[in-house]
This record gives sequence, structure tokens and C-alpha cells, in this order.
Amino acid sequence: MTQTPCESRPWWACSLPENHTRAVFEVDLVERGLRSLFEWPGRLGRHLRRGAAAYMVLLVALILTTLAGLYVRADVQAQNGVRFDETVNATQQAIGRRTDAYVDAMYSARGLFYASQRVTADEWNGYVEGITPGERFEGLQALGYVEYVTPAEREDYFREARERGQPGLRPDLDPGGERAGYYPVKFVGPMDAANRDLISRDEYTEPEHRVAMDRARDTGEPVATSRVYVMTETAPGAIADLSMRPGFVVYMPVYRKGEPTENITERRSALQGFIVGAFRMDGLLKSTFGGAFDPTLDFEVYDGGETAESSLLYDDDGVRRAGMAQQAAKYQKSGRIEVAGREWTLFFSALPGFERGGSNRLPLFVFLSGLVTSFLLFFIIWMLVRSRDRAERVSEELEDANRELEGANRELEAFSYSVSHDLRAPLRTIDGFSRILIEDYGDKLDNDGEDYLERVRGASQHMGNLIDDLLDLSRVARKPLRRETVNLSALAEDVIERLRASEPDRNVEVVIEKGMMAQGDANLLTVALENLLGNAWKFTSKKPDARIEFGANRQPGAGFLAPVYCVRDNGAGFEAAYAQRLFGAFQRLHGTEEFEGTGIGLATVQRIVHRHGGRVWAEGQVGEGAAFYFTLGGGARGGVEAPVKKAEVA
Repeated sequence: MTQTPCESRPWWACSLPENHTRAVFEVDLVERGLRSLFEWPGRLGRHLRRGAAAYMVLLVALILTTLAGLYVRADVQAQNGVRFDETVNATQQAIGRRTDAYVDAMYSARGLFYASQRVTADEWNGYVEGITPGERFEGLQALGYVEYVTPAEREDYFREARERGQPGLRPDLDPGGERAGYYPVKFVGPMDAANRDLISRDEYTEPEHRVAMDRARDTGEPVATSRVYVMTETAPGAIADLSMRPGFVVYMPVYRKGEPTENITERRSALQGFIVGAFRMDGLLKSTFGGAFDPTLDFEVYDGGETAESSLLYDDDGVRRAGMAQQAAKYQKSGRIEVAGREWTLFFSALPGFERGGSNRLPLFVFLSGLVTSFLLFFIIWMLVRSRDRAERVSEELEDANRELEGANRELEAFSYSVSHDLRAPLRTIDGFSRILIEDYGDKLDNDGEDYLERVRGASQHMGNLIDDLLDLSRVARKPLRRETVNLSALAEDVIERLRASEPDRNVEVVIEKGMMAQGDANLLTVALENLLGNAWKFTSKKPDARIEFGANRQPGAGFLAPVYCVRDNGAGFEAAYAQRLFGAFQRLHGTEEFEGTGIGLATVQRIVHRHGGRVWAEGQVGEGAAFYFTLGGGARGGVEAPVKKAEVA
């Protein structure tokens, strides 16, 4: 076997043959793959357990999205169904109103015969021109008068027709011989190329017309024929001048004036003729819809109660859908109306474009929006889960830090105990022996010696006060906060009473607002008021007209959390530039020879206010007094002063 340099092989295989190294490497890859394969379920399980809440939210959100999409889809389909039904009903009503208007025009024409002794061709043409069929009755191809001619009157009618220049009766005879009566068209209008050929034509020979005439004669009502073809002129540029269009003809009986028409026999005997109207379906419906029918609906009209192709009167798009199972639409409906005593079937079918409106895209929008929202919620919950894991780790670290802090607090308490006991004992010894020296050996000391001993005693007492103030400051930070309803006015009055008792000879005007209530720790708030009112009492000691006020502004304005409390005095005051230094420990703006104190009081006040969630600030001028503002439970923004109203005298 050949050896390869170590530079081209792994460090663990430098001394192995090349083929052996490759085999070991391949085994290592297989082991890693198998290890990953077996570890994968465990990793997946840990991943699912950690993100169970996020995946549950995703599952619920997807289910809700699906349900919402299905609900909106059903609602949209219901709205489409309502819209389809409304269109169908509106169309049926429009056709009914339009055909009634056409029949009313025929009633008016019949009134012409009842109002005149003899109607002439000129009068008839004038009436037809007056109703402007091309504008008001676009589907009316011809409006005419059919006269009833008996066999005995036949020759006279032929003679009069020839005198008028009209053709003879057409067709002349029935295939079976002479008829019992004839019904030639005597007047017709408008007199165009299509209608001119109707003069003297007898349509009674056609079964569709004969049935309608007989029924109209016997009932006295207008009666329409079944589907027939109506001769009409073609559009300019067409190959032929005339064409046959699907339509129908309506016959309205005209009876001789003064003759009874109570029953069929009387009506047959009194028959004078018929008002006849020939209608084109395309023109009739065009005038009905103004030439603009809903393009997303297919509209078909059939004569009678069947939707057979042989009875088709009108098809909107030329594609017959009624009765075609392979072309059944989601929305389709049949309706029936009566036109001049004849039943029509109206068939409506929704085309694909009917459901492509804006509302029909709403289910897709809801579904896509739901998907986006679902995955957004999943991402948010997943991040919250990760944040919770981090928070748990941080919480564990905080617990460790708290344990360390508790140890430090115990050491601080031990230090406080040491300060309280171990340092106080030497101070008491110094103060005691200094007092004994003054009392027992004062006569042996000169004035300087006595002065030195007094200074020693004063220093030891001052250091004792410092120790007491430091311990109080430490207790303020460590003492548990117990919130309750506190009467600040009552606390302030107690503090003032104690101050008056300590210096009964002073005459200080104190004004305390009544009824100031707050939520906080009564003991800590008492300490804060003792320091604030005590400072005001101390720094007004050199004022003959000393005045101290304590009040609250319950509407301090924007940027402040109401109420803002204020302790104001007219004492020594301070430089405004040093206002921020007042609340630091051992910070004093006046010498001890001028005003006694340790400089701890305002630092204690600040800690108490901060523990209540508020803030404290001060304003003043030298010789004009000072004002200390504080809030409880929140602070002012911007660091500006809030005006405080004058308090009432306690």
C-alpha cells in the first residue's frame, strides 16, 4: 500500500494507508448521519414542546380563517342569489309594464272607432303618427285595423278596395272553399315597405291568428298569438330589404256601437273588426331595457309554459341555455308572465361574469388576510415563547443576584448594628468623661481648656446625630412599604404641634390645607413631613413674621400627576442654582454656625418620595424663602414647577 503525505490527509490518519483513511472517513460520515437521524425525533419533540402555544395558536387561527372564508363565501353567494332574484323580478315587472303600455295604445286606437261614425285612412294614419311608434313604441312594427266582412259584403269590399287603389283579398279562398267570414286588413301604419304588403291581407287563414281572433272575439279582451314571424325592414347596408323577425300579434275586438255584448253569442253578432298590433321581440325588449340589459345574465323568452326551442321568442346572446343540462348555471330561474291573455316563460341564467364583482373577491381576501394574520400571530407567540425562555433564564440569574443581595443586606444590617452599638459606646464614653472633667475639674482648667472640652462634647454629640440620621436613611431604603389611606393634613398638624412644643416661645403662622388624603406608608410619610416642616421651622427661626404653608394643587396642568403637594416658607431661602444639591446626603447650603443640621433630612425625603413612585423638587431665593414640591405615585415631566394654591389656615 502507498502512503500519502500528512498535509493531504486528516491529522488522525496521517500514519494510515490512503484507502484505509477513506474507509474510516466514510464510516465517520455514516455514524454522524445515523446519529442525526436518531436525534431528529428528540429535537423535533423539544421544538414542539417549546413552541406548543405558538403552534396551537396557528392551528386555531387557521381553523378560524377557514371558517371565516367559508362563512363569507356563503354570505356572498347568498347576496348573489338575492341580487339575481331582484334582477329577475325587476325584469319581469319591466316587461309586464312595457307590454301593458303597448296594449294601452291599442285600447286608445279602439277608442278612435267608438268616438267616430266612420274612421278614414287619413284619420288612422294621423293617429299612428301621433303615437310616434318609432320612439315610444319601438317594438311595435304595425298597428292596423282588421274589418270583419261577411260573404254578402265581399264584393262591395272588393269594389271599394279597388277604388282606393288597394289589392284584393289575399288569400282569396280557403283550400276547402268559400269562408263564412273574411278579415282583411283595412288600415295599417306606419306605411313603410314592410307594412304596405299587409293591406287587404286576411291572416284568419293562419291557425295562430285564427285562434287568437276567435278567442278575442268571444272574450272581448285583447289576445296575443303564439310565436309568429313579423315582416320588418332591415338595417341600412343589409343584403335584403326586408326580413322576418320573431314576434307576436295581438288582436283586440271592436264591436258595433249600441249592440249588446253580454255573452258570446251577442259578441259574435256585434263584431265589427279587430285592432291588430304586430310586435317584434327584439324591438320590444330593447325599448324595455333602454338597450342595456345586464351583460352578466342570459335572458330568454318562450311562448307558453314550455322552454322548447320551437317556442323561443327571444334569446339575449343567441346561446340557448334553458333545458340544457350541460350548461346549467349556479344561478338560474324561470318565471311566467301574461301578455294579452297569453302566457310567456322567462328564463334567466347567470353567466361566469356574474360572480366576478368586487364582493365575490371578498372570500379570497378574507382567506389571504387570515393566513397573513395567522402566521403573524404565530411569529409573535413564538417570539414571546423565546422571550419567556430568556426571561426564565434571566429570572434564574436574578434569583442568584437576589441571594447575593440578601447576603449583602445581611452584612449591611450587621454593619448597621455595629455602627449603632460599637460606635455609640465610644461616643458616649467621650461625652461622659468630658462632662465629668467639666463638672469635677472645671476649677482647675482655664477658659481655653473648658472651651476645648465643650468642643469635644459638641463634636461627639454631632457625630451621634450623624449616626442616627445615617441609620434612619438606611432604614427608609430597607423598610417594607405598606400602602394605606393617609391623612396628610392630620400628620402635618401633629408635626407642627411637636415643633411648637419644642420651642413654645416662637410665634409662627402655620397654614395647612384641610382634607389632603393620599395613598402611602403612614410612617414613612410622617418622616418626610417631619423633615420638610422641620426644615421650614428651622430656616424661619430668624424671621419675626415667620410663615409656613402646606397645601396641594389637584389640577396642576399638563405634565404633572395630580395632586402636587407643597411645603412653603418665608425663611432664609437658597440660591436657585444649587437646588439639585439639596437632596444629596451631607449637602448643606448654610453653615452649622448659622443653622444646625447634618444634611441628611432632604436625602431621606427624596428616598421616601421615590419609594412612593413620585418625585420631589425645590425652588427658592436667598432671603425670600423656599418651596418644596413632591408627588406620590408619579412625577411631573419636564422638571417644571406646578403652581400650588394657597392653603387654608389650620
